Amino acid sequence: MREFRPSQIIQCMEEAGIDKSVIFSICLPSRPSNELTMDCYEAAPDRFIPFAHVIPEEGQGALDELQRCFDEDGMRGLKLHCGEMQEPSVELLAPLLEMCIDRQAPVLIDMALNLKLAREIAENFRELKFIIAHLGSPNDEDLAEQFIILAEAYPAVCLDSSYCHRPWKIPEAIQRLGADRVVFGSDGPLIHPAIELAKIQVCKLSESDYAKVTRDNIMRLLRPA
Repeated sequence: MREFRPSQIIQCMEEAGIDKSVIFSICLPSRPSNELTMDCYEAAPDRFIPFAHVIPEEGQGALDELQRCFDEDGMRGLKLHCGEMQEPSVELLAPLLEMCIDRQAPVLIDMALNLKLAREIAENFRELKFIIAHLGSPNDEDLAEQFIILAEAYPAVCLDSSYCHRPWKIPEAIQRLGADRVVFGSDGPLIHPAIELAKIQVCKLSESDYAKVTRDNIMRLLRPA
């Protein structure tokens, strides 16, 4: 998000017909990342839903920052990216995931193709509102299939549709998991949300299922305001 001003994000939202967007910043230390997110949120609080972001290797500092984000900033979820971690592991992530369970906050994780870690998280944190970004793998269809199989085995796991370069896997995931287990995402405005939304529109979902994927599922998962 740090590459884009609030006005740019809203312009893309308007062009795609999107009312509200989850926003977060990554690729920065925890506190500066969250300060940037809140600056954006405060520019249009009726259009944005802020998620916290932390670097788990900051240890207690990351945990303290996440608590601050929940208690002071009212953030509604957590974004993690395994590509930012030198050695991602369940042990590293556990304190953050446990706090999210306690606060009823969803965790959106870019697994950076780490199927093994995703399976360990799903197995060890069954109450976690666990959203796996990009169907687990943007480009590798076979790996995306393995992430769908993983989600089939763990009912609390949801898959995010953003940045999926094998878009035919999206309707397959919806069919196999149910429309309440796939969450629309865009990675916008880096990728225009209208492009990502088109991948959902061509799935030919019922009106009810389309609403679940594009709106209802994420609203259900959000930490209470």
